[in-house]
Amino acid sequence: MKKFLLIVCFCIPLLTGCWDQVEMQDLAIITATAIDRLEDGKTRISVQLFIPRAITSGQTGEEVGSTSTFVREGYGENLAQAISILQTNVPRRLFWGQCKIFVFGEELAKNGIRKEIDFLARHSGPRGNSYLFISEGEAKEILELIPPLERYSAEALRKLSEEELGTSTTLRDVDIDFMGESESVSMPYIKMLVSKENARKIYETVPVIHGTAIFKGEKMIGTLNMKEARGLLWLKDEVKRSTISIKPEGEEGEITMTPTLGKIKFSPEIKGNQWSMNLSLAIEGNIVQNETYLNLMNEDVLNNLNKEFATSLEERVAQTIEKLQQEYKTDVIQFGRRFHQKYPKQWKKVSGRWDEKFPEVKVQIDVDANIRRPGYIGPPAALPRDEVKE
Repeated sequence: MKKFLLIVCFCIPLLTGCWDQVEMQDLAIITATAIDRLEDGKTRISVQLFIPRAITSGQTGEEVGSTSTFVREGYGENLAQAISILQTNVPRRLFWGQCKIFVFGEELAKNGIRKEIDFLARHSGPRGNSYLFISEGEAKEILELIPPLERYSAEALRKLSEEELGTSTTLRDVDIDFMGESESVSMPYIKMLVSKENARKIYETVPVIHGTAIFKGEKMIGTLNMKEARGLLWLKDEVKRSTISIKPEGEEGEITMTPTLGKIKFSPEIKGNQWSMNLSLAIEGNIVQNETYLNLMNEDVLNNLNKEFATSLEERVAQTIEKLQQEYKTDVIQFGRRFHQKYPKQWKKVSGRWDEKFPEVKVQIDVDANIRRPGYIGPPAALPRDEVKE
């Protein structure tokens, strides 16, 4: 009997059940979050909340085109206080588990995002693999957009990140990079695609990637345009879907290649006081359009095109590096980490003034391009045979 009572006493704490369980109908599911800095210095947080009944839209008499989300906001002296006020404006408990999109307003980004990143990284709700963006203007406007092809703007942004059309930056990436040797980071810079419709439909559009925001420490110091952002993708070894176009000498049209394989190798080197970074890029791809009169089945033509594609990619990467070194003096391409790994003693001498040393690093770029397939046809399409250049 005593043994039985002992077992019962031991098991009781394990049978308490889900005492803190919250039913689904009591949760407000956040799909995206926007954080802005207002003119008075206060922080505004806006959240895009999912409307559960929108799932059955079209089956219960609701308008099929009606939105499936709405936006609520809160204000405070800091992000924690703003979220506390936000909760008072929502009758359900805020649920962060499905929020994979965080958008920072440009004004906030220029003034520094360290405090906001600290809260998001420390809070148990936001996920480390959530995507971060910087918006042109106020971030709240991005949440209010109504994309024609997606249910809500957060879904459009998530797909943009997964399609790798620009740099993909997560909360975990930012937290790690701010603590790294360079103390800098890059994030996708987005804007609202301007609608050509009347003002009433101005928000019936999509957010698009407009370049890359560059951070030096916690503050945004500038942006890269789309061409420079593509160069940054190569330097980060993140290129998956892109195109490279060249205009062969003596030709009026262009030839466009889409990469199928791209690799980059960094080789830091120190000789005396000269610090150098040797970059080796290898690219393979297929021709997807030929606007010239050249026959791409000709071996000599292909060899010349390989050289021109290599030169084009080298110029694109060099342009990005030059802007990062000379204009922004910010090492978002992690040269510092690579020097630290290979030359720890020399790195220790310059780590405190890497912003000064980084622009002095000599960069040597070597590109090897290889066209794997010229397409299903060799000569230009719809062109008389006697006009094709061999």
